[in-house]
Amino acid sequence: MYEISCLKRNNRDALPGPRLIIACRVMQNELDAMRAKADAPDNIEIRYMDQNLHRTPEKMAGLIQKEVDSAADKAGSIVLGYGLCSNGVLGVTARKQNIYIPRVHDCIALLLGSRQAYFNAFCERAGTYYLTPGWVAEQKDPLGMVEHEYGPKMGREIALWGITEELKHYSHIVLIDTGVGDIENLRKRAHANAEFLNKTYGEVQGSKAYFEKILFGPYDDEDFICLRPGQKAVQKPFMKQAGQSEYT
Repeated sequence: MYEISCLKRNNRDALPGPRLIIACRVMQNELDAMRAKADAPDNIEIRYMDQNLHRTPEKMAGLIQKEVDSAADKAGSIVLGYGLCSNGVLGVTARKQNIYIPRVHDCIALLLGSRQAYFNAFCERAGTYYLTPGWVAEQKDPLGMVEHEYGPKMGREIALWGITEELKHYSHIVLIDTGVGDIENLRKRAHANAEFLNKTYGEVQGSKAYFEKILFGPYDDEDFICLRPGQKAVQKPFMKQAGQSEYT
């Protein structure tokens, strides 16, 4: 079966060599802060990928695979700072070492600390658009998209109509406070987005728990999918709900 013998994995599964983490740049501040605070060992390397890949998920697997292949003869293990991400990671293949992938659909579960936290938040209020320090810093919040992406391409009037249509089913804009960045400036920008789009504003406390696991493990079956050498990432393991058996 897909994940047999991966139960209760730990760092002893790794081959000799450094641990390589391939992550979306949206979580760079959180990972870098965790790494610095924990006085991480020198054998952890992080490579950050372009945040815009989430808009072209069909390109994501190929670019991640290039990083995996370049490290095949050097890394002891590889961890992705990605979830399923609109199926963007499907097809990524482990070469000579295990690849561990967070068992999440997108980065919001990582920023909230667990799949269960994201599930609980979704059940409480499904129509929530989350803003994060990384998205705001890269100007990928709705206002940033209007100002720097949609507007220059199609004019401000059409850009405003487009972003309004894109987010019309959301009722709330919620800032995830992950404890990094200038929270007051982040809060001002998030409030501006909510007012601009006529949404209710809110904040939620983020968590570094998943980031700590990405950096240091353990890579347990509840939170990570394990690709053994030769295995490809497929969709089914990402569909497992928190606390659910792989085979139910």
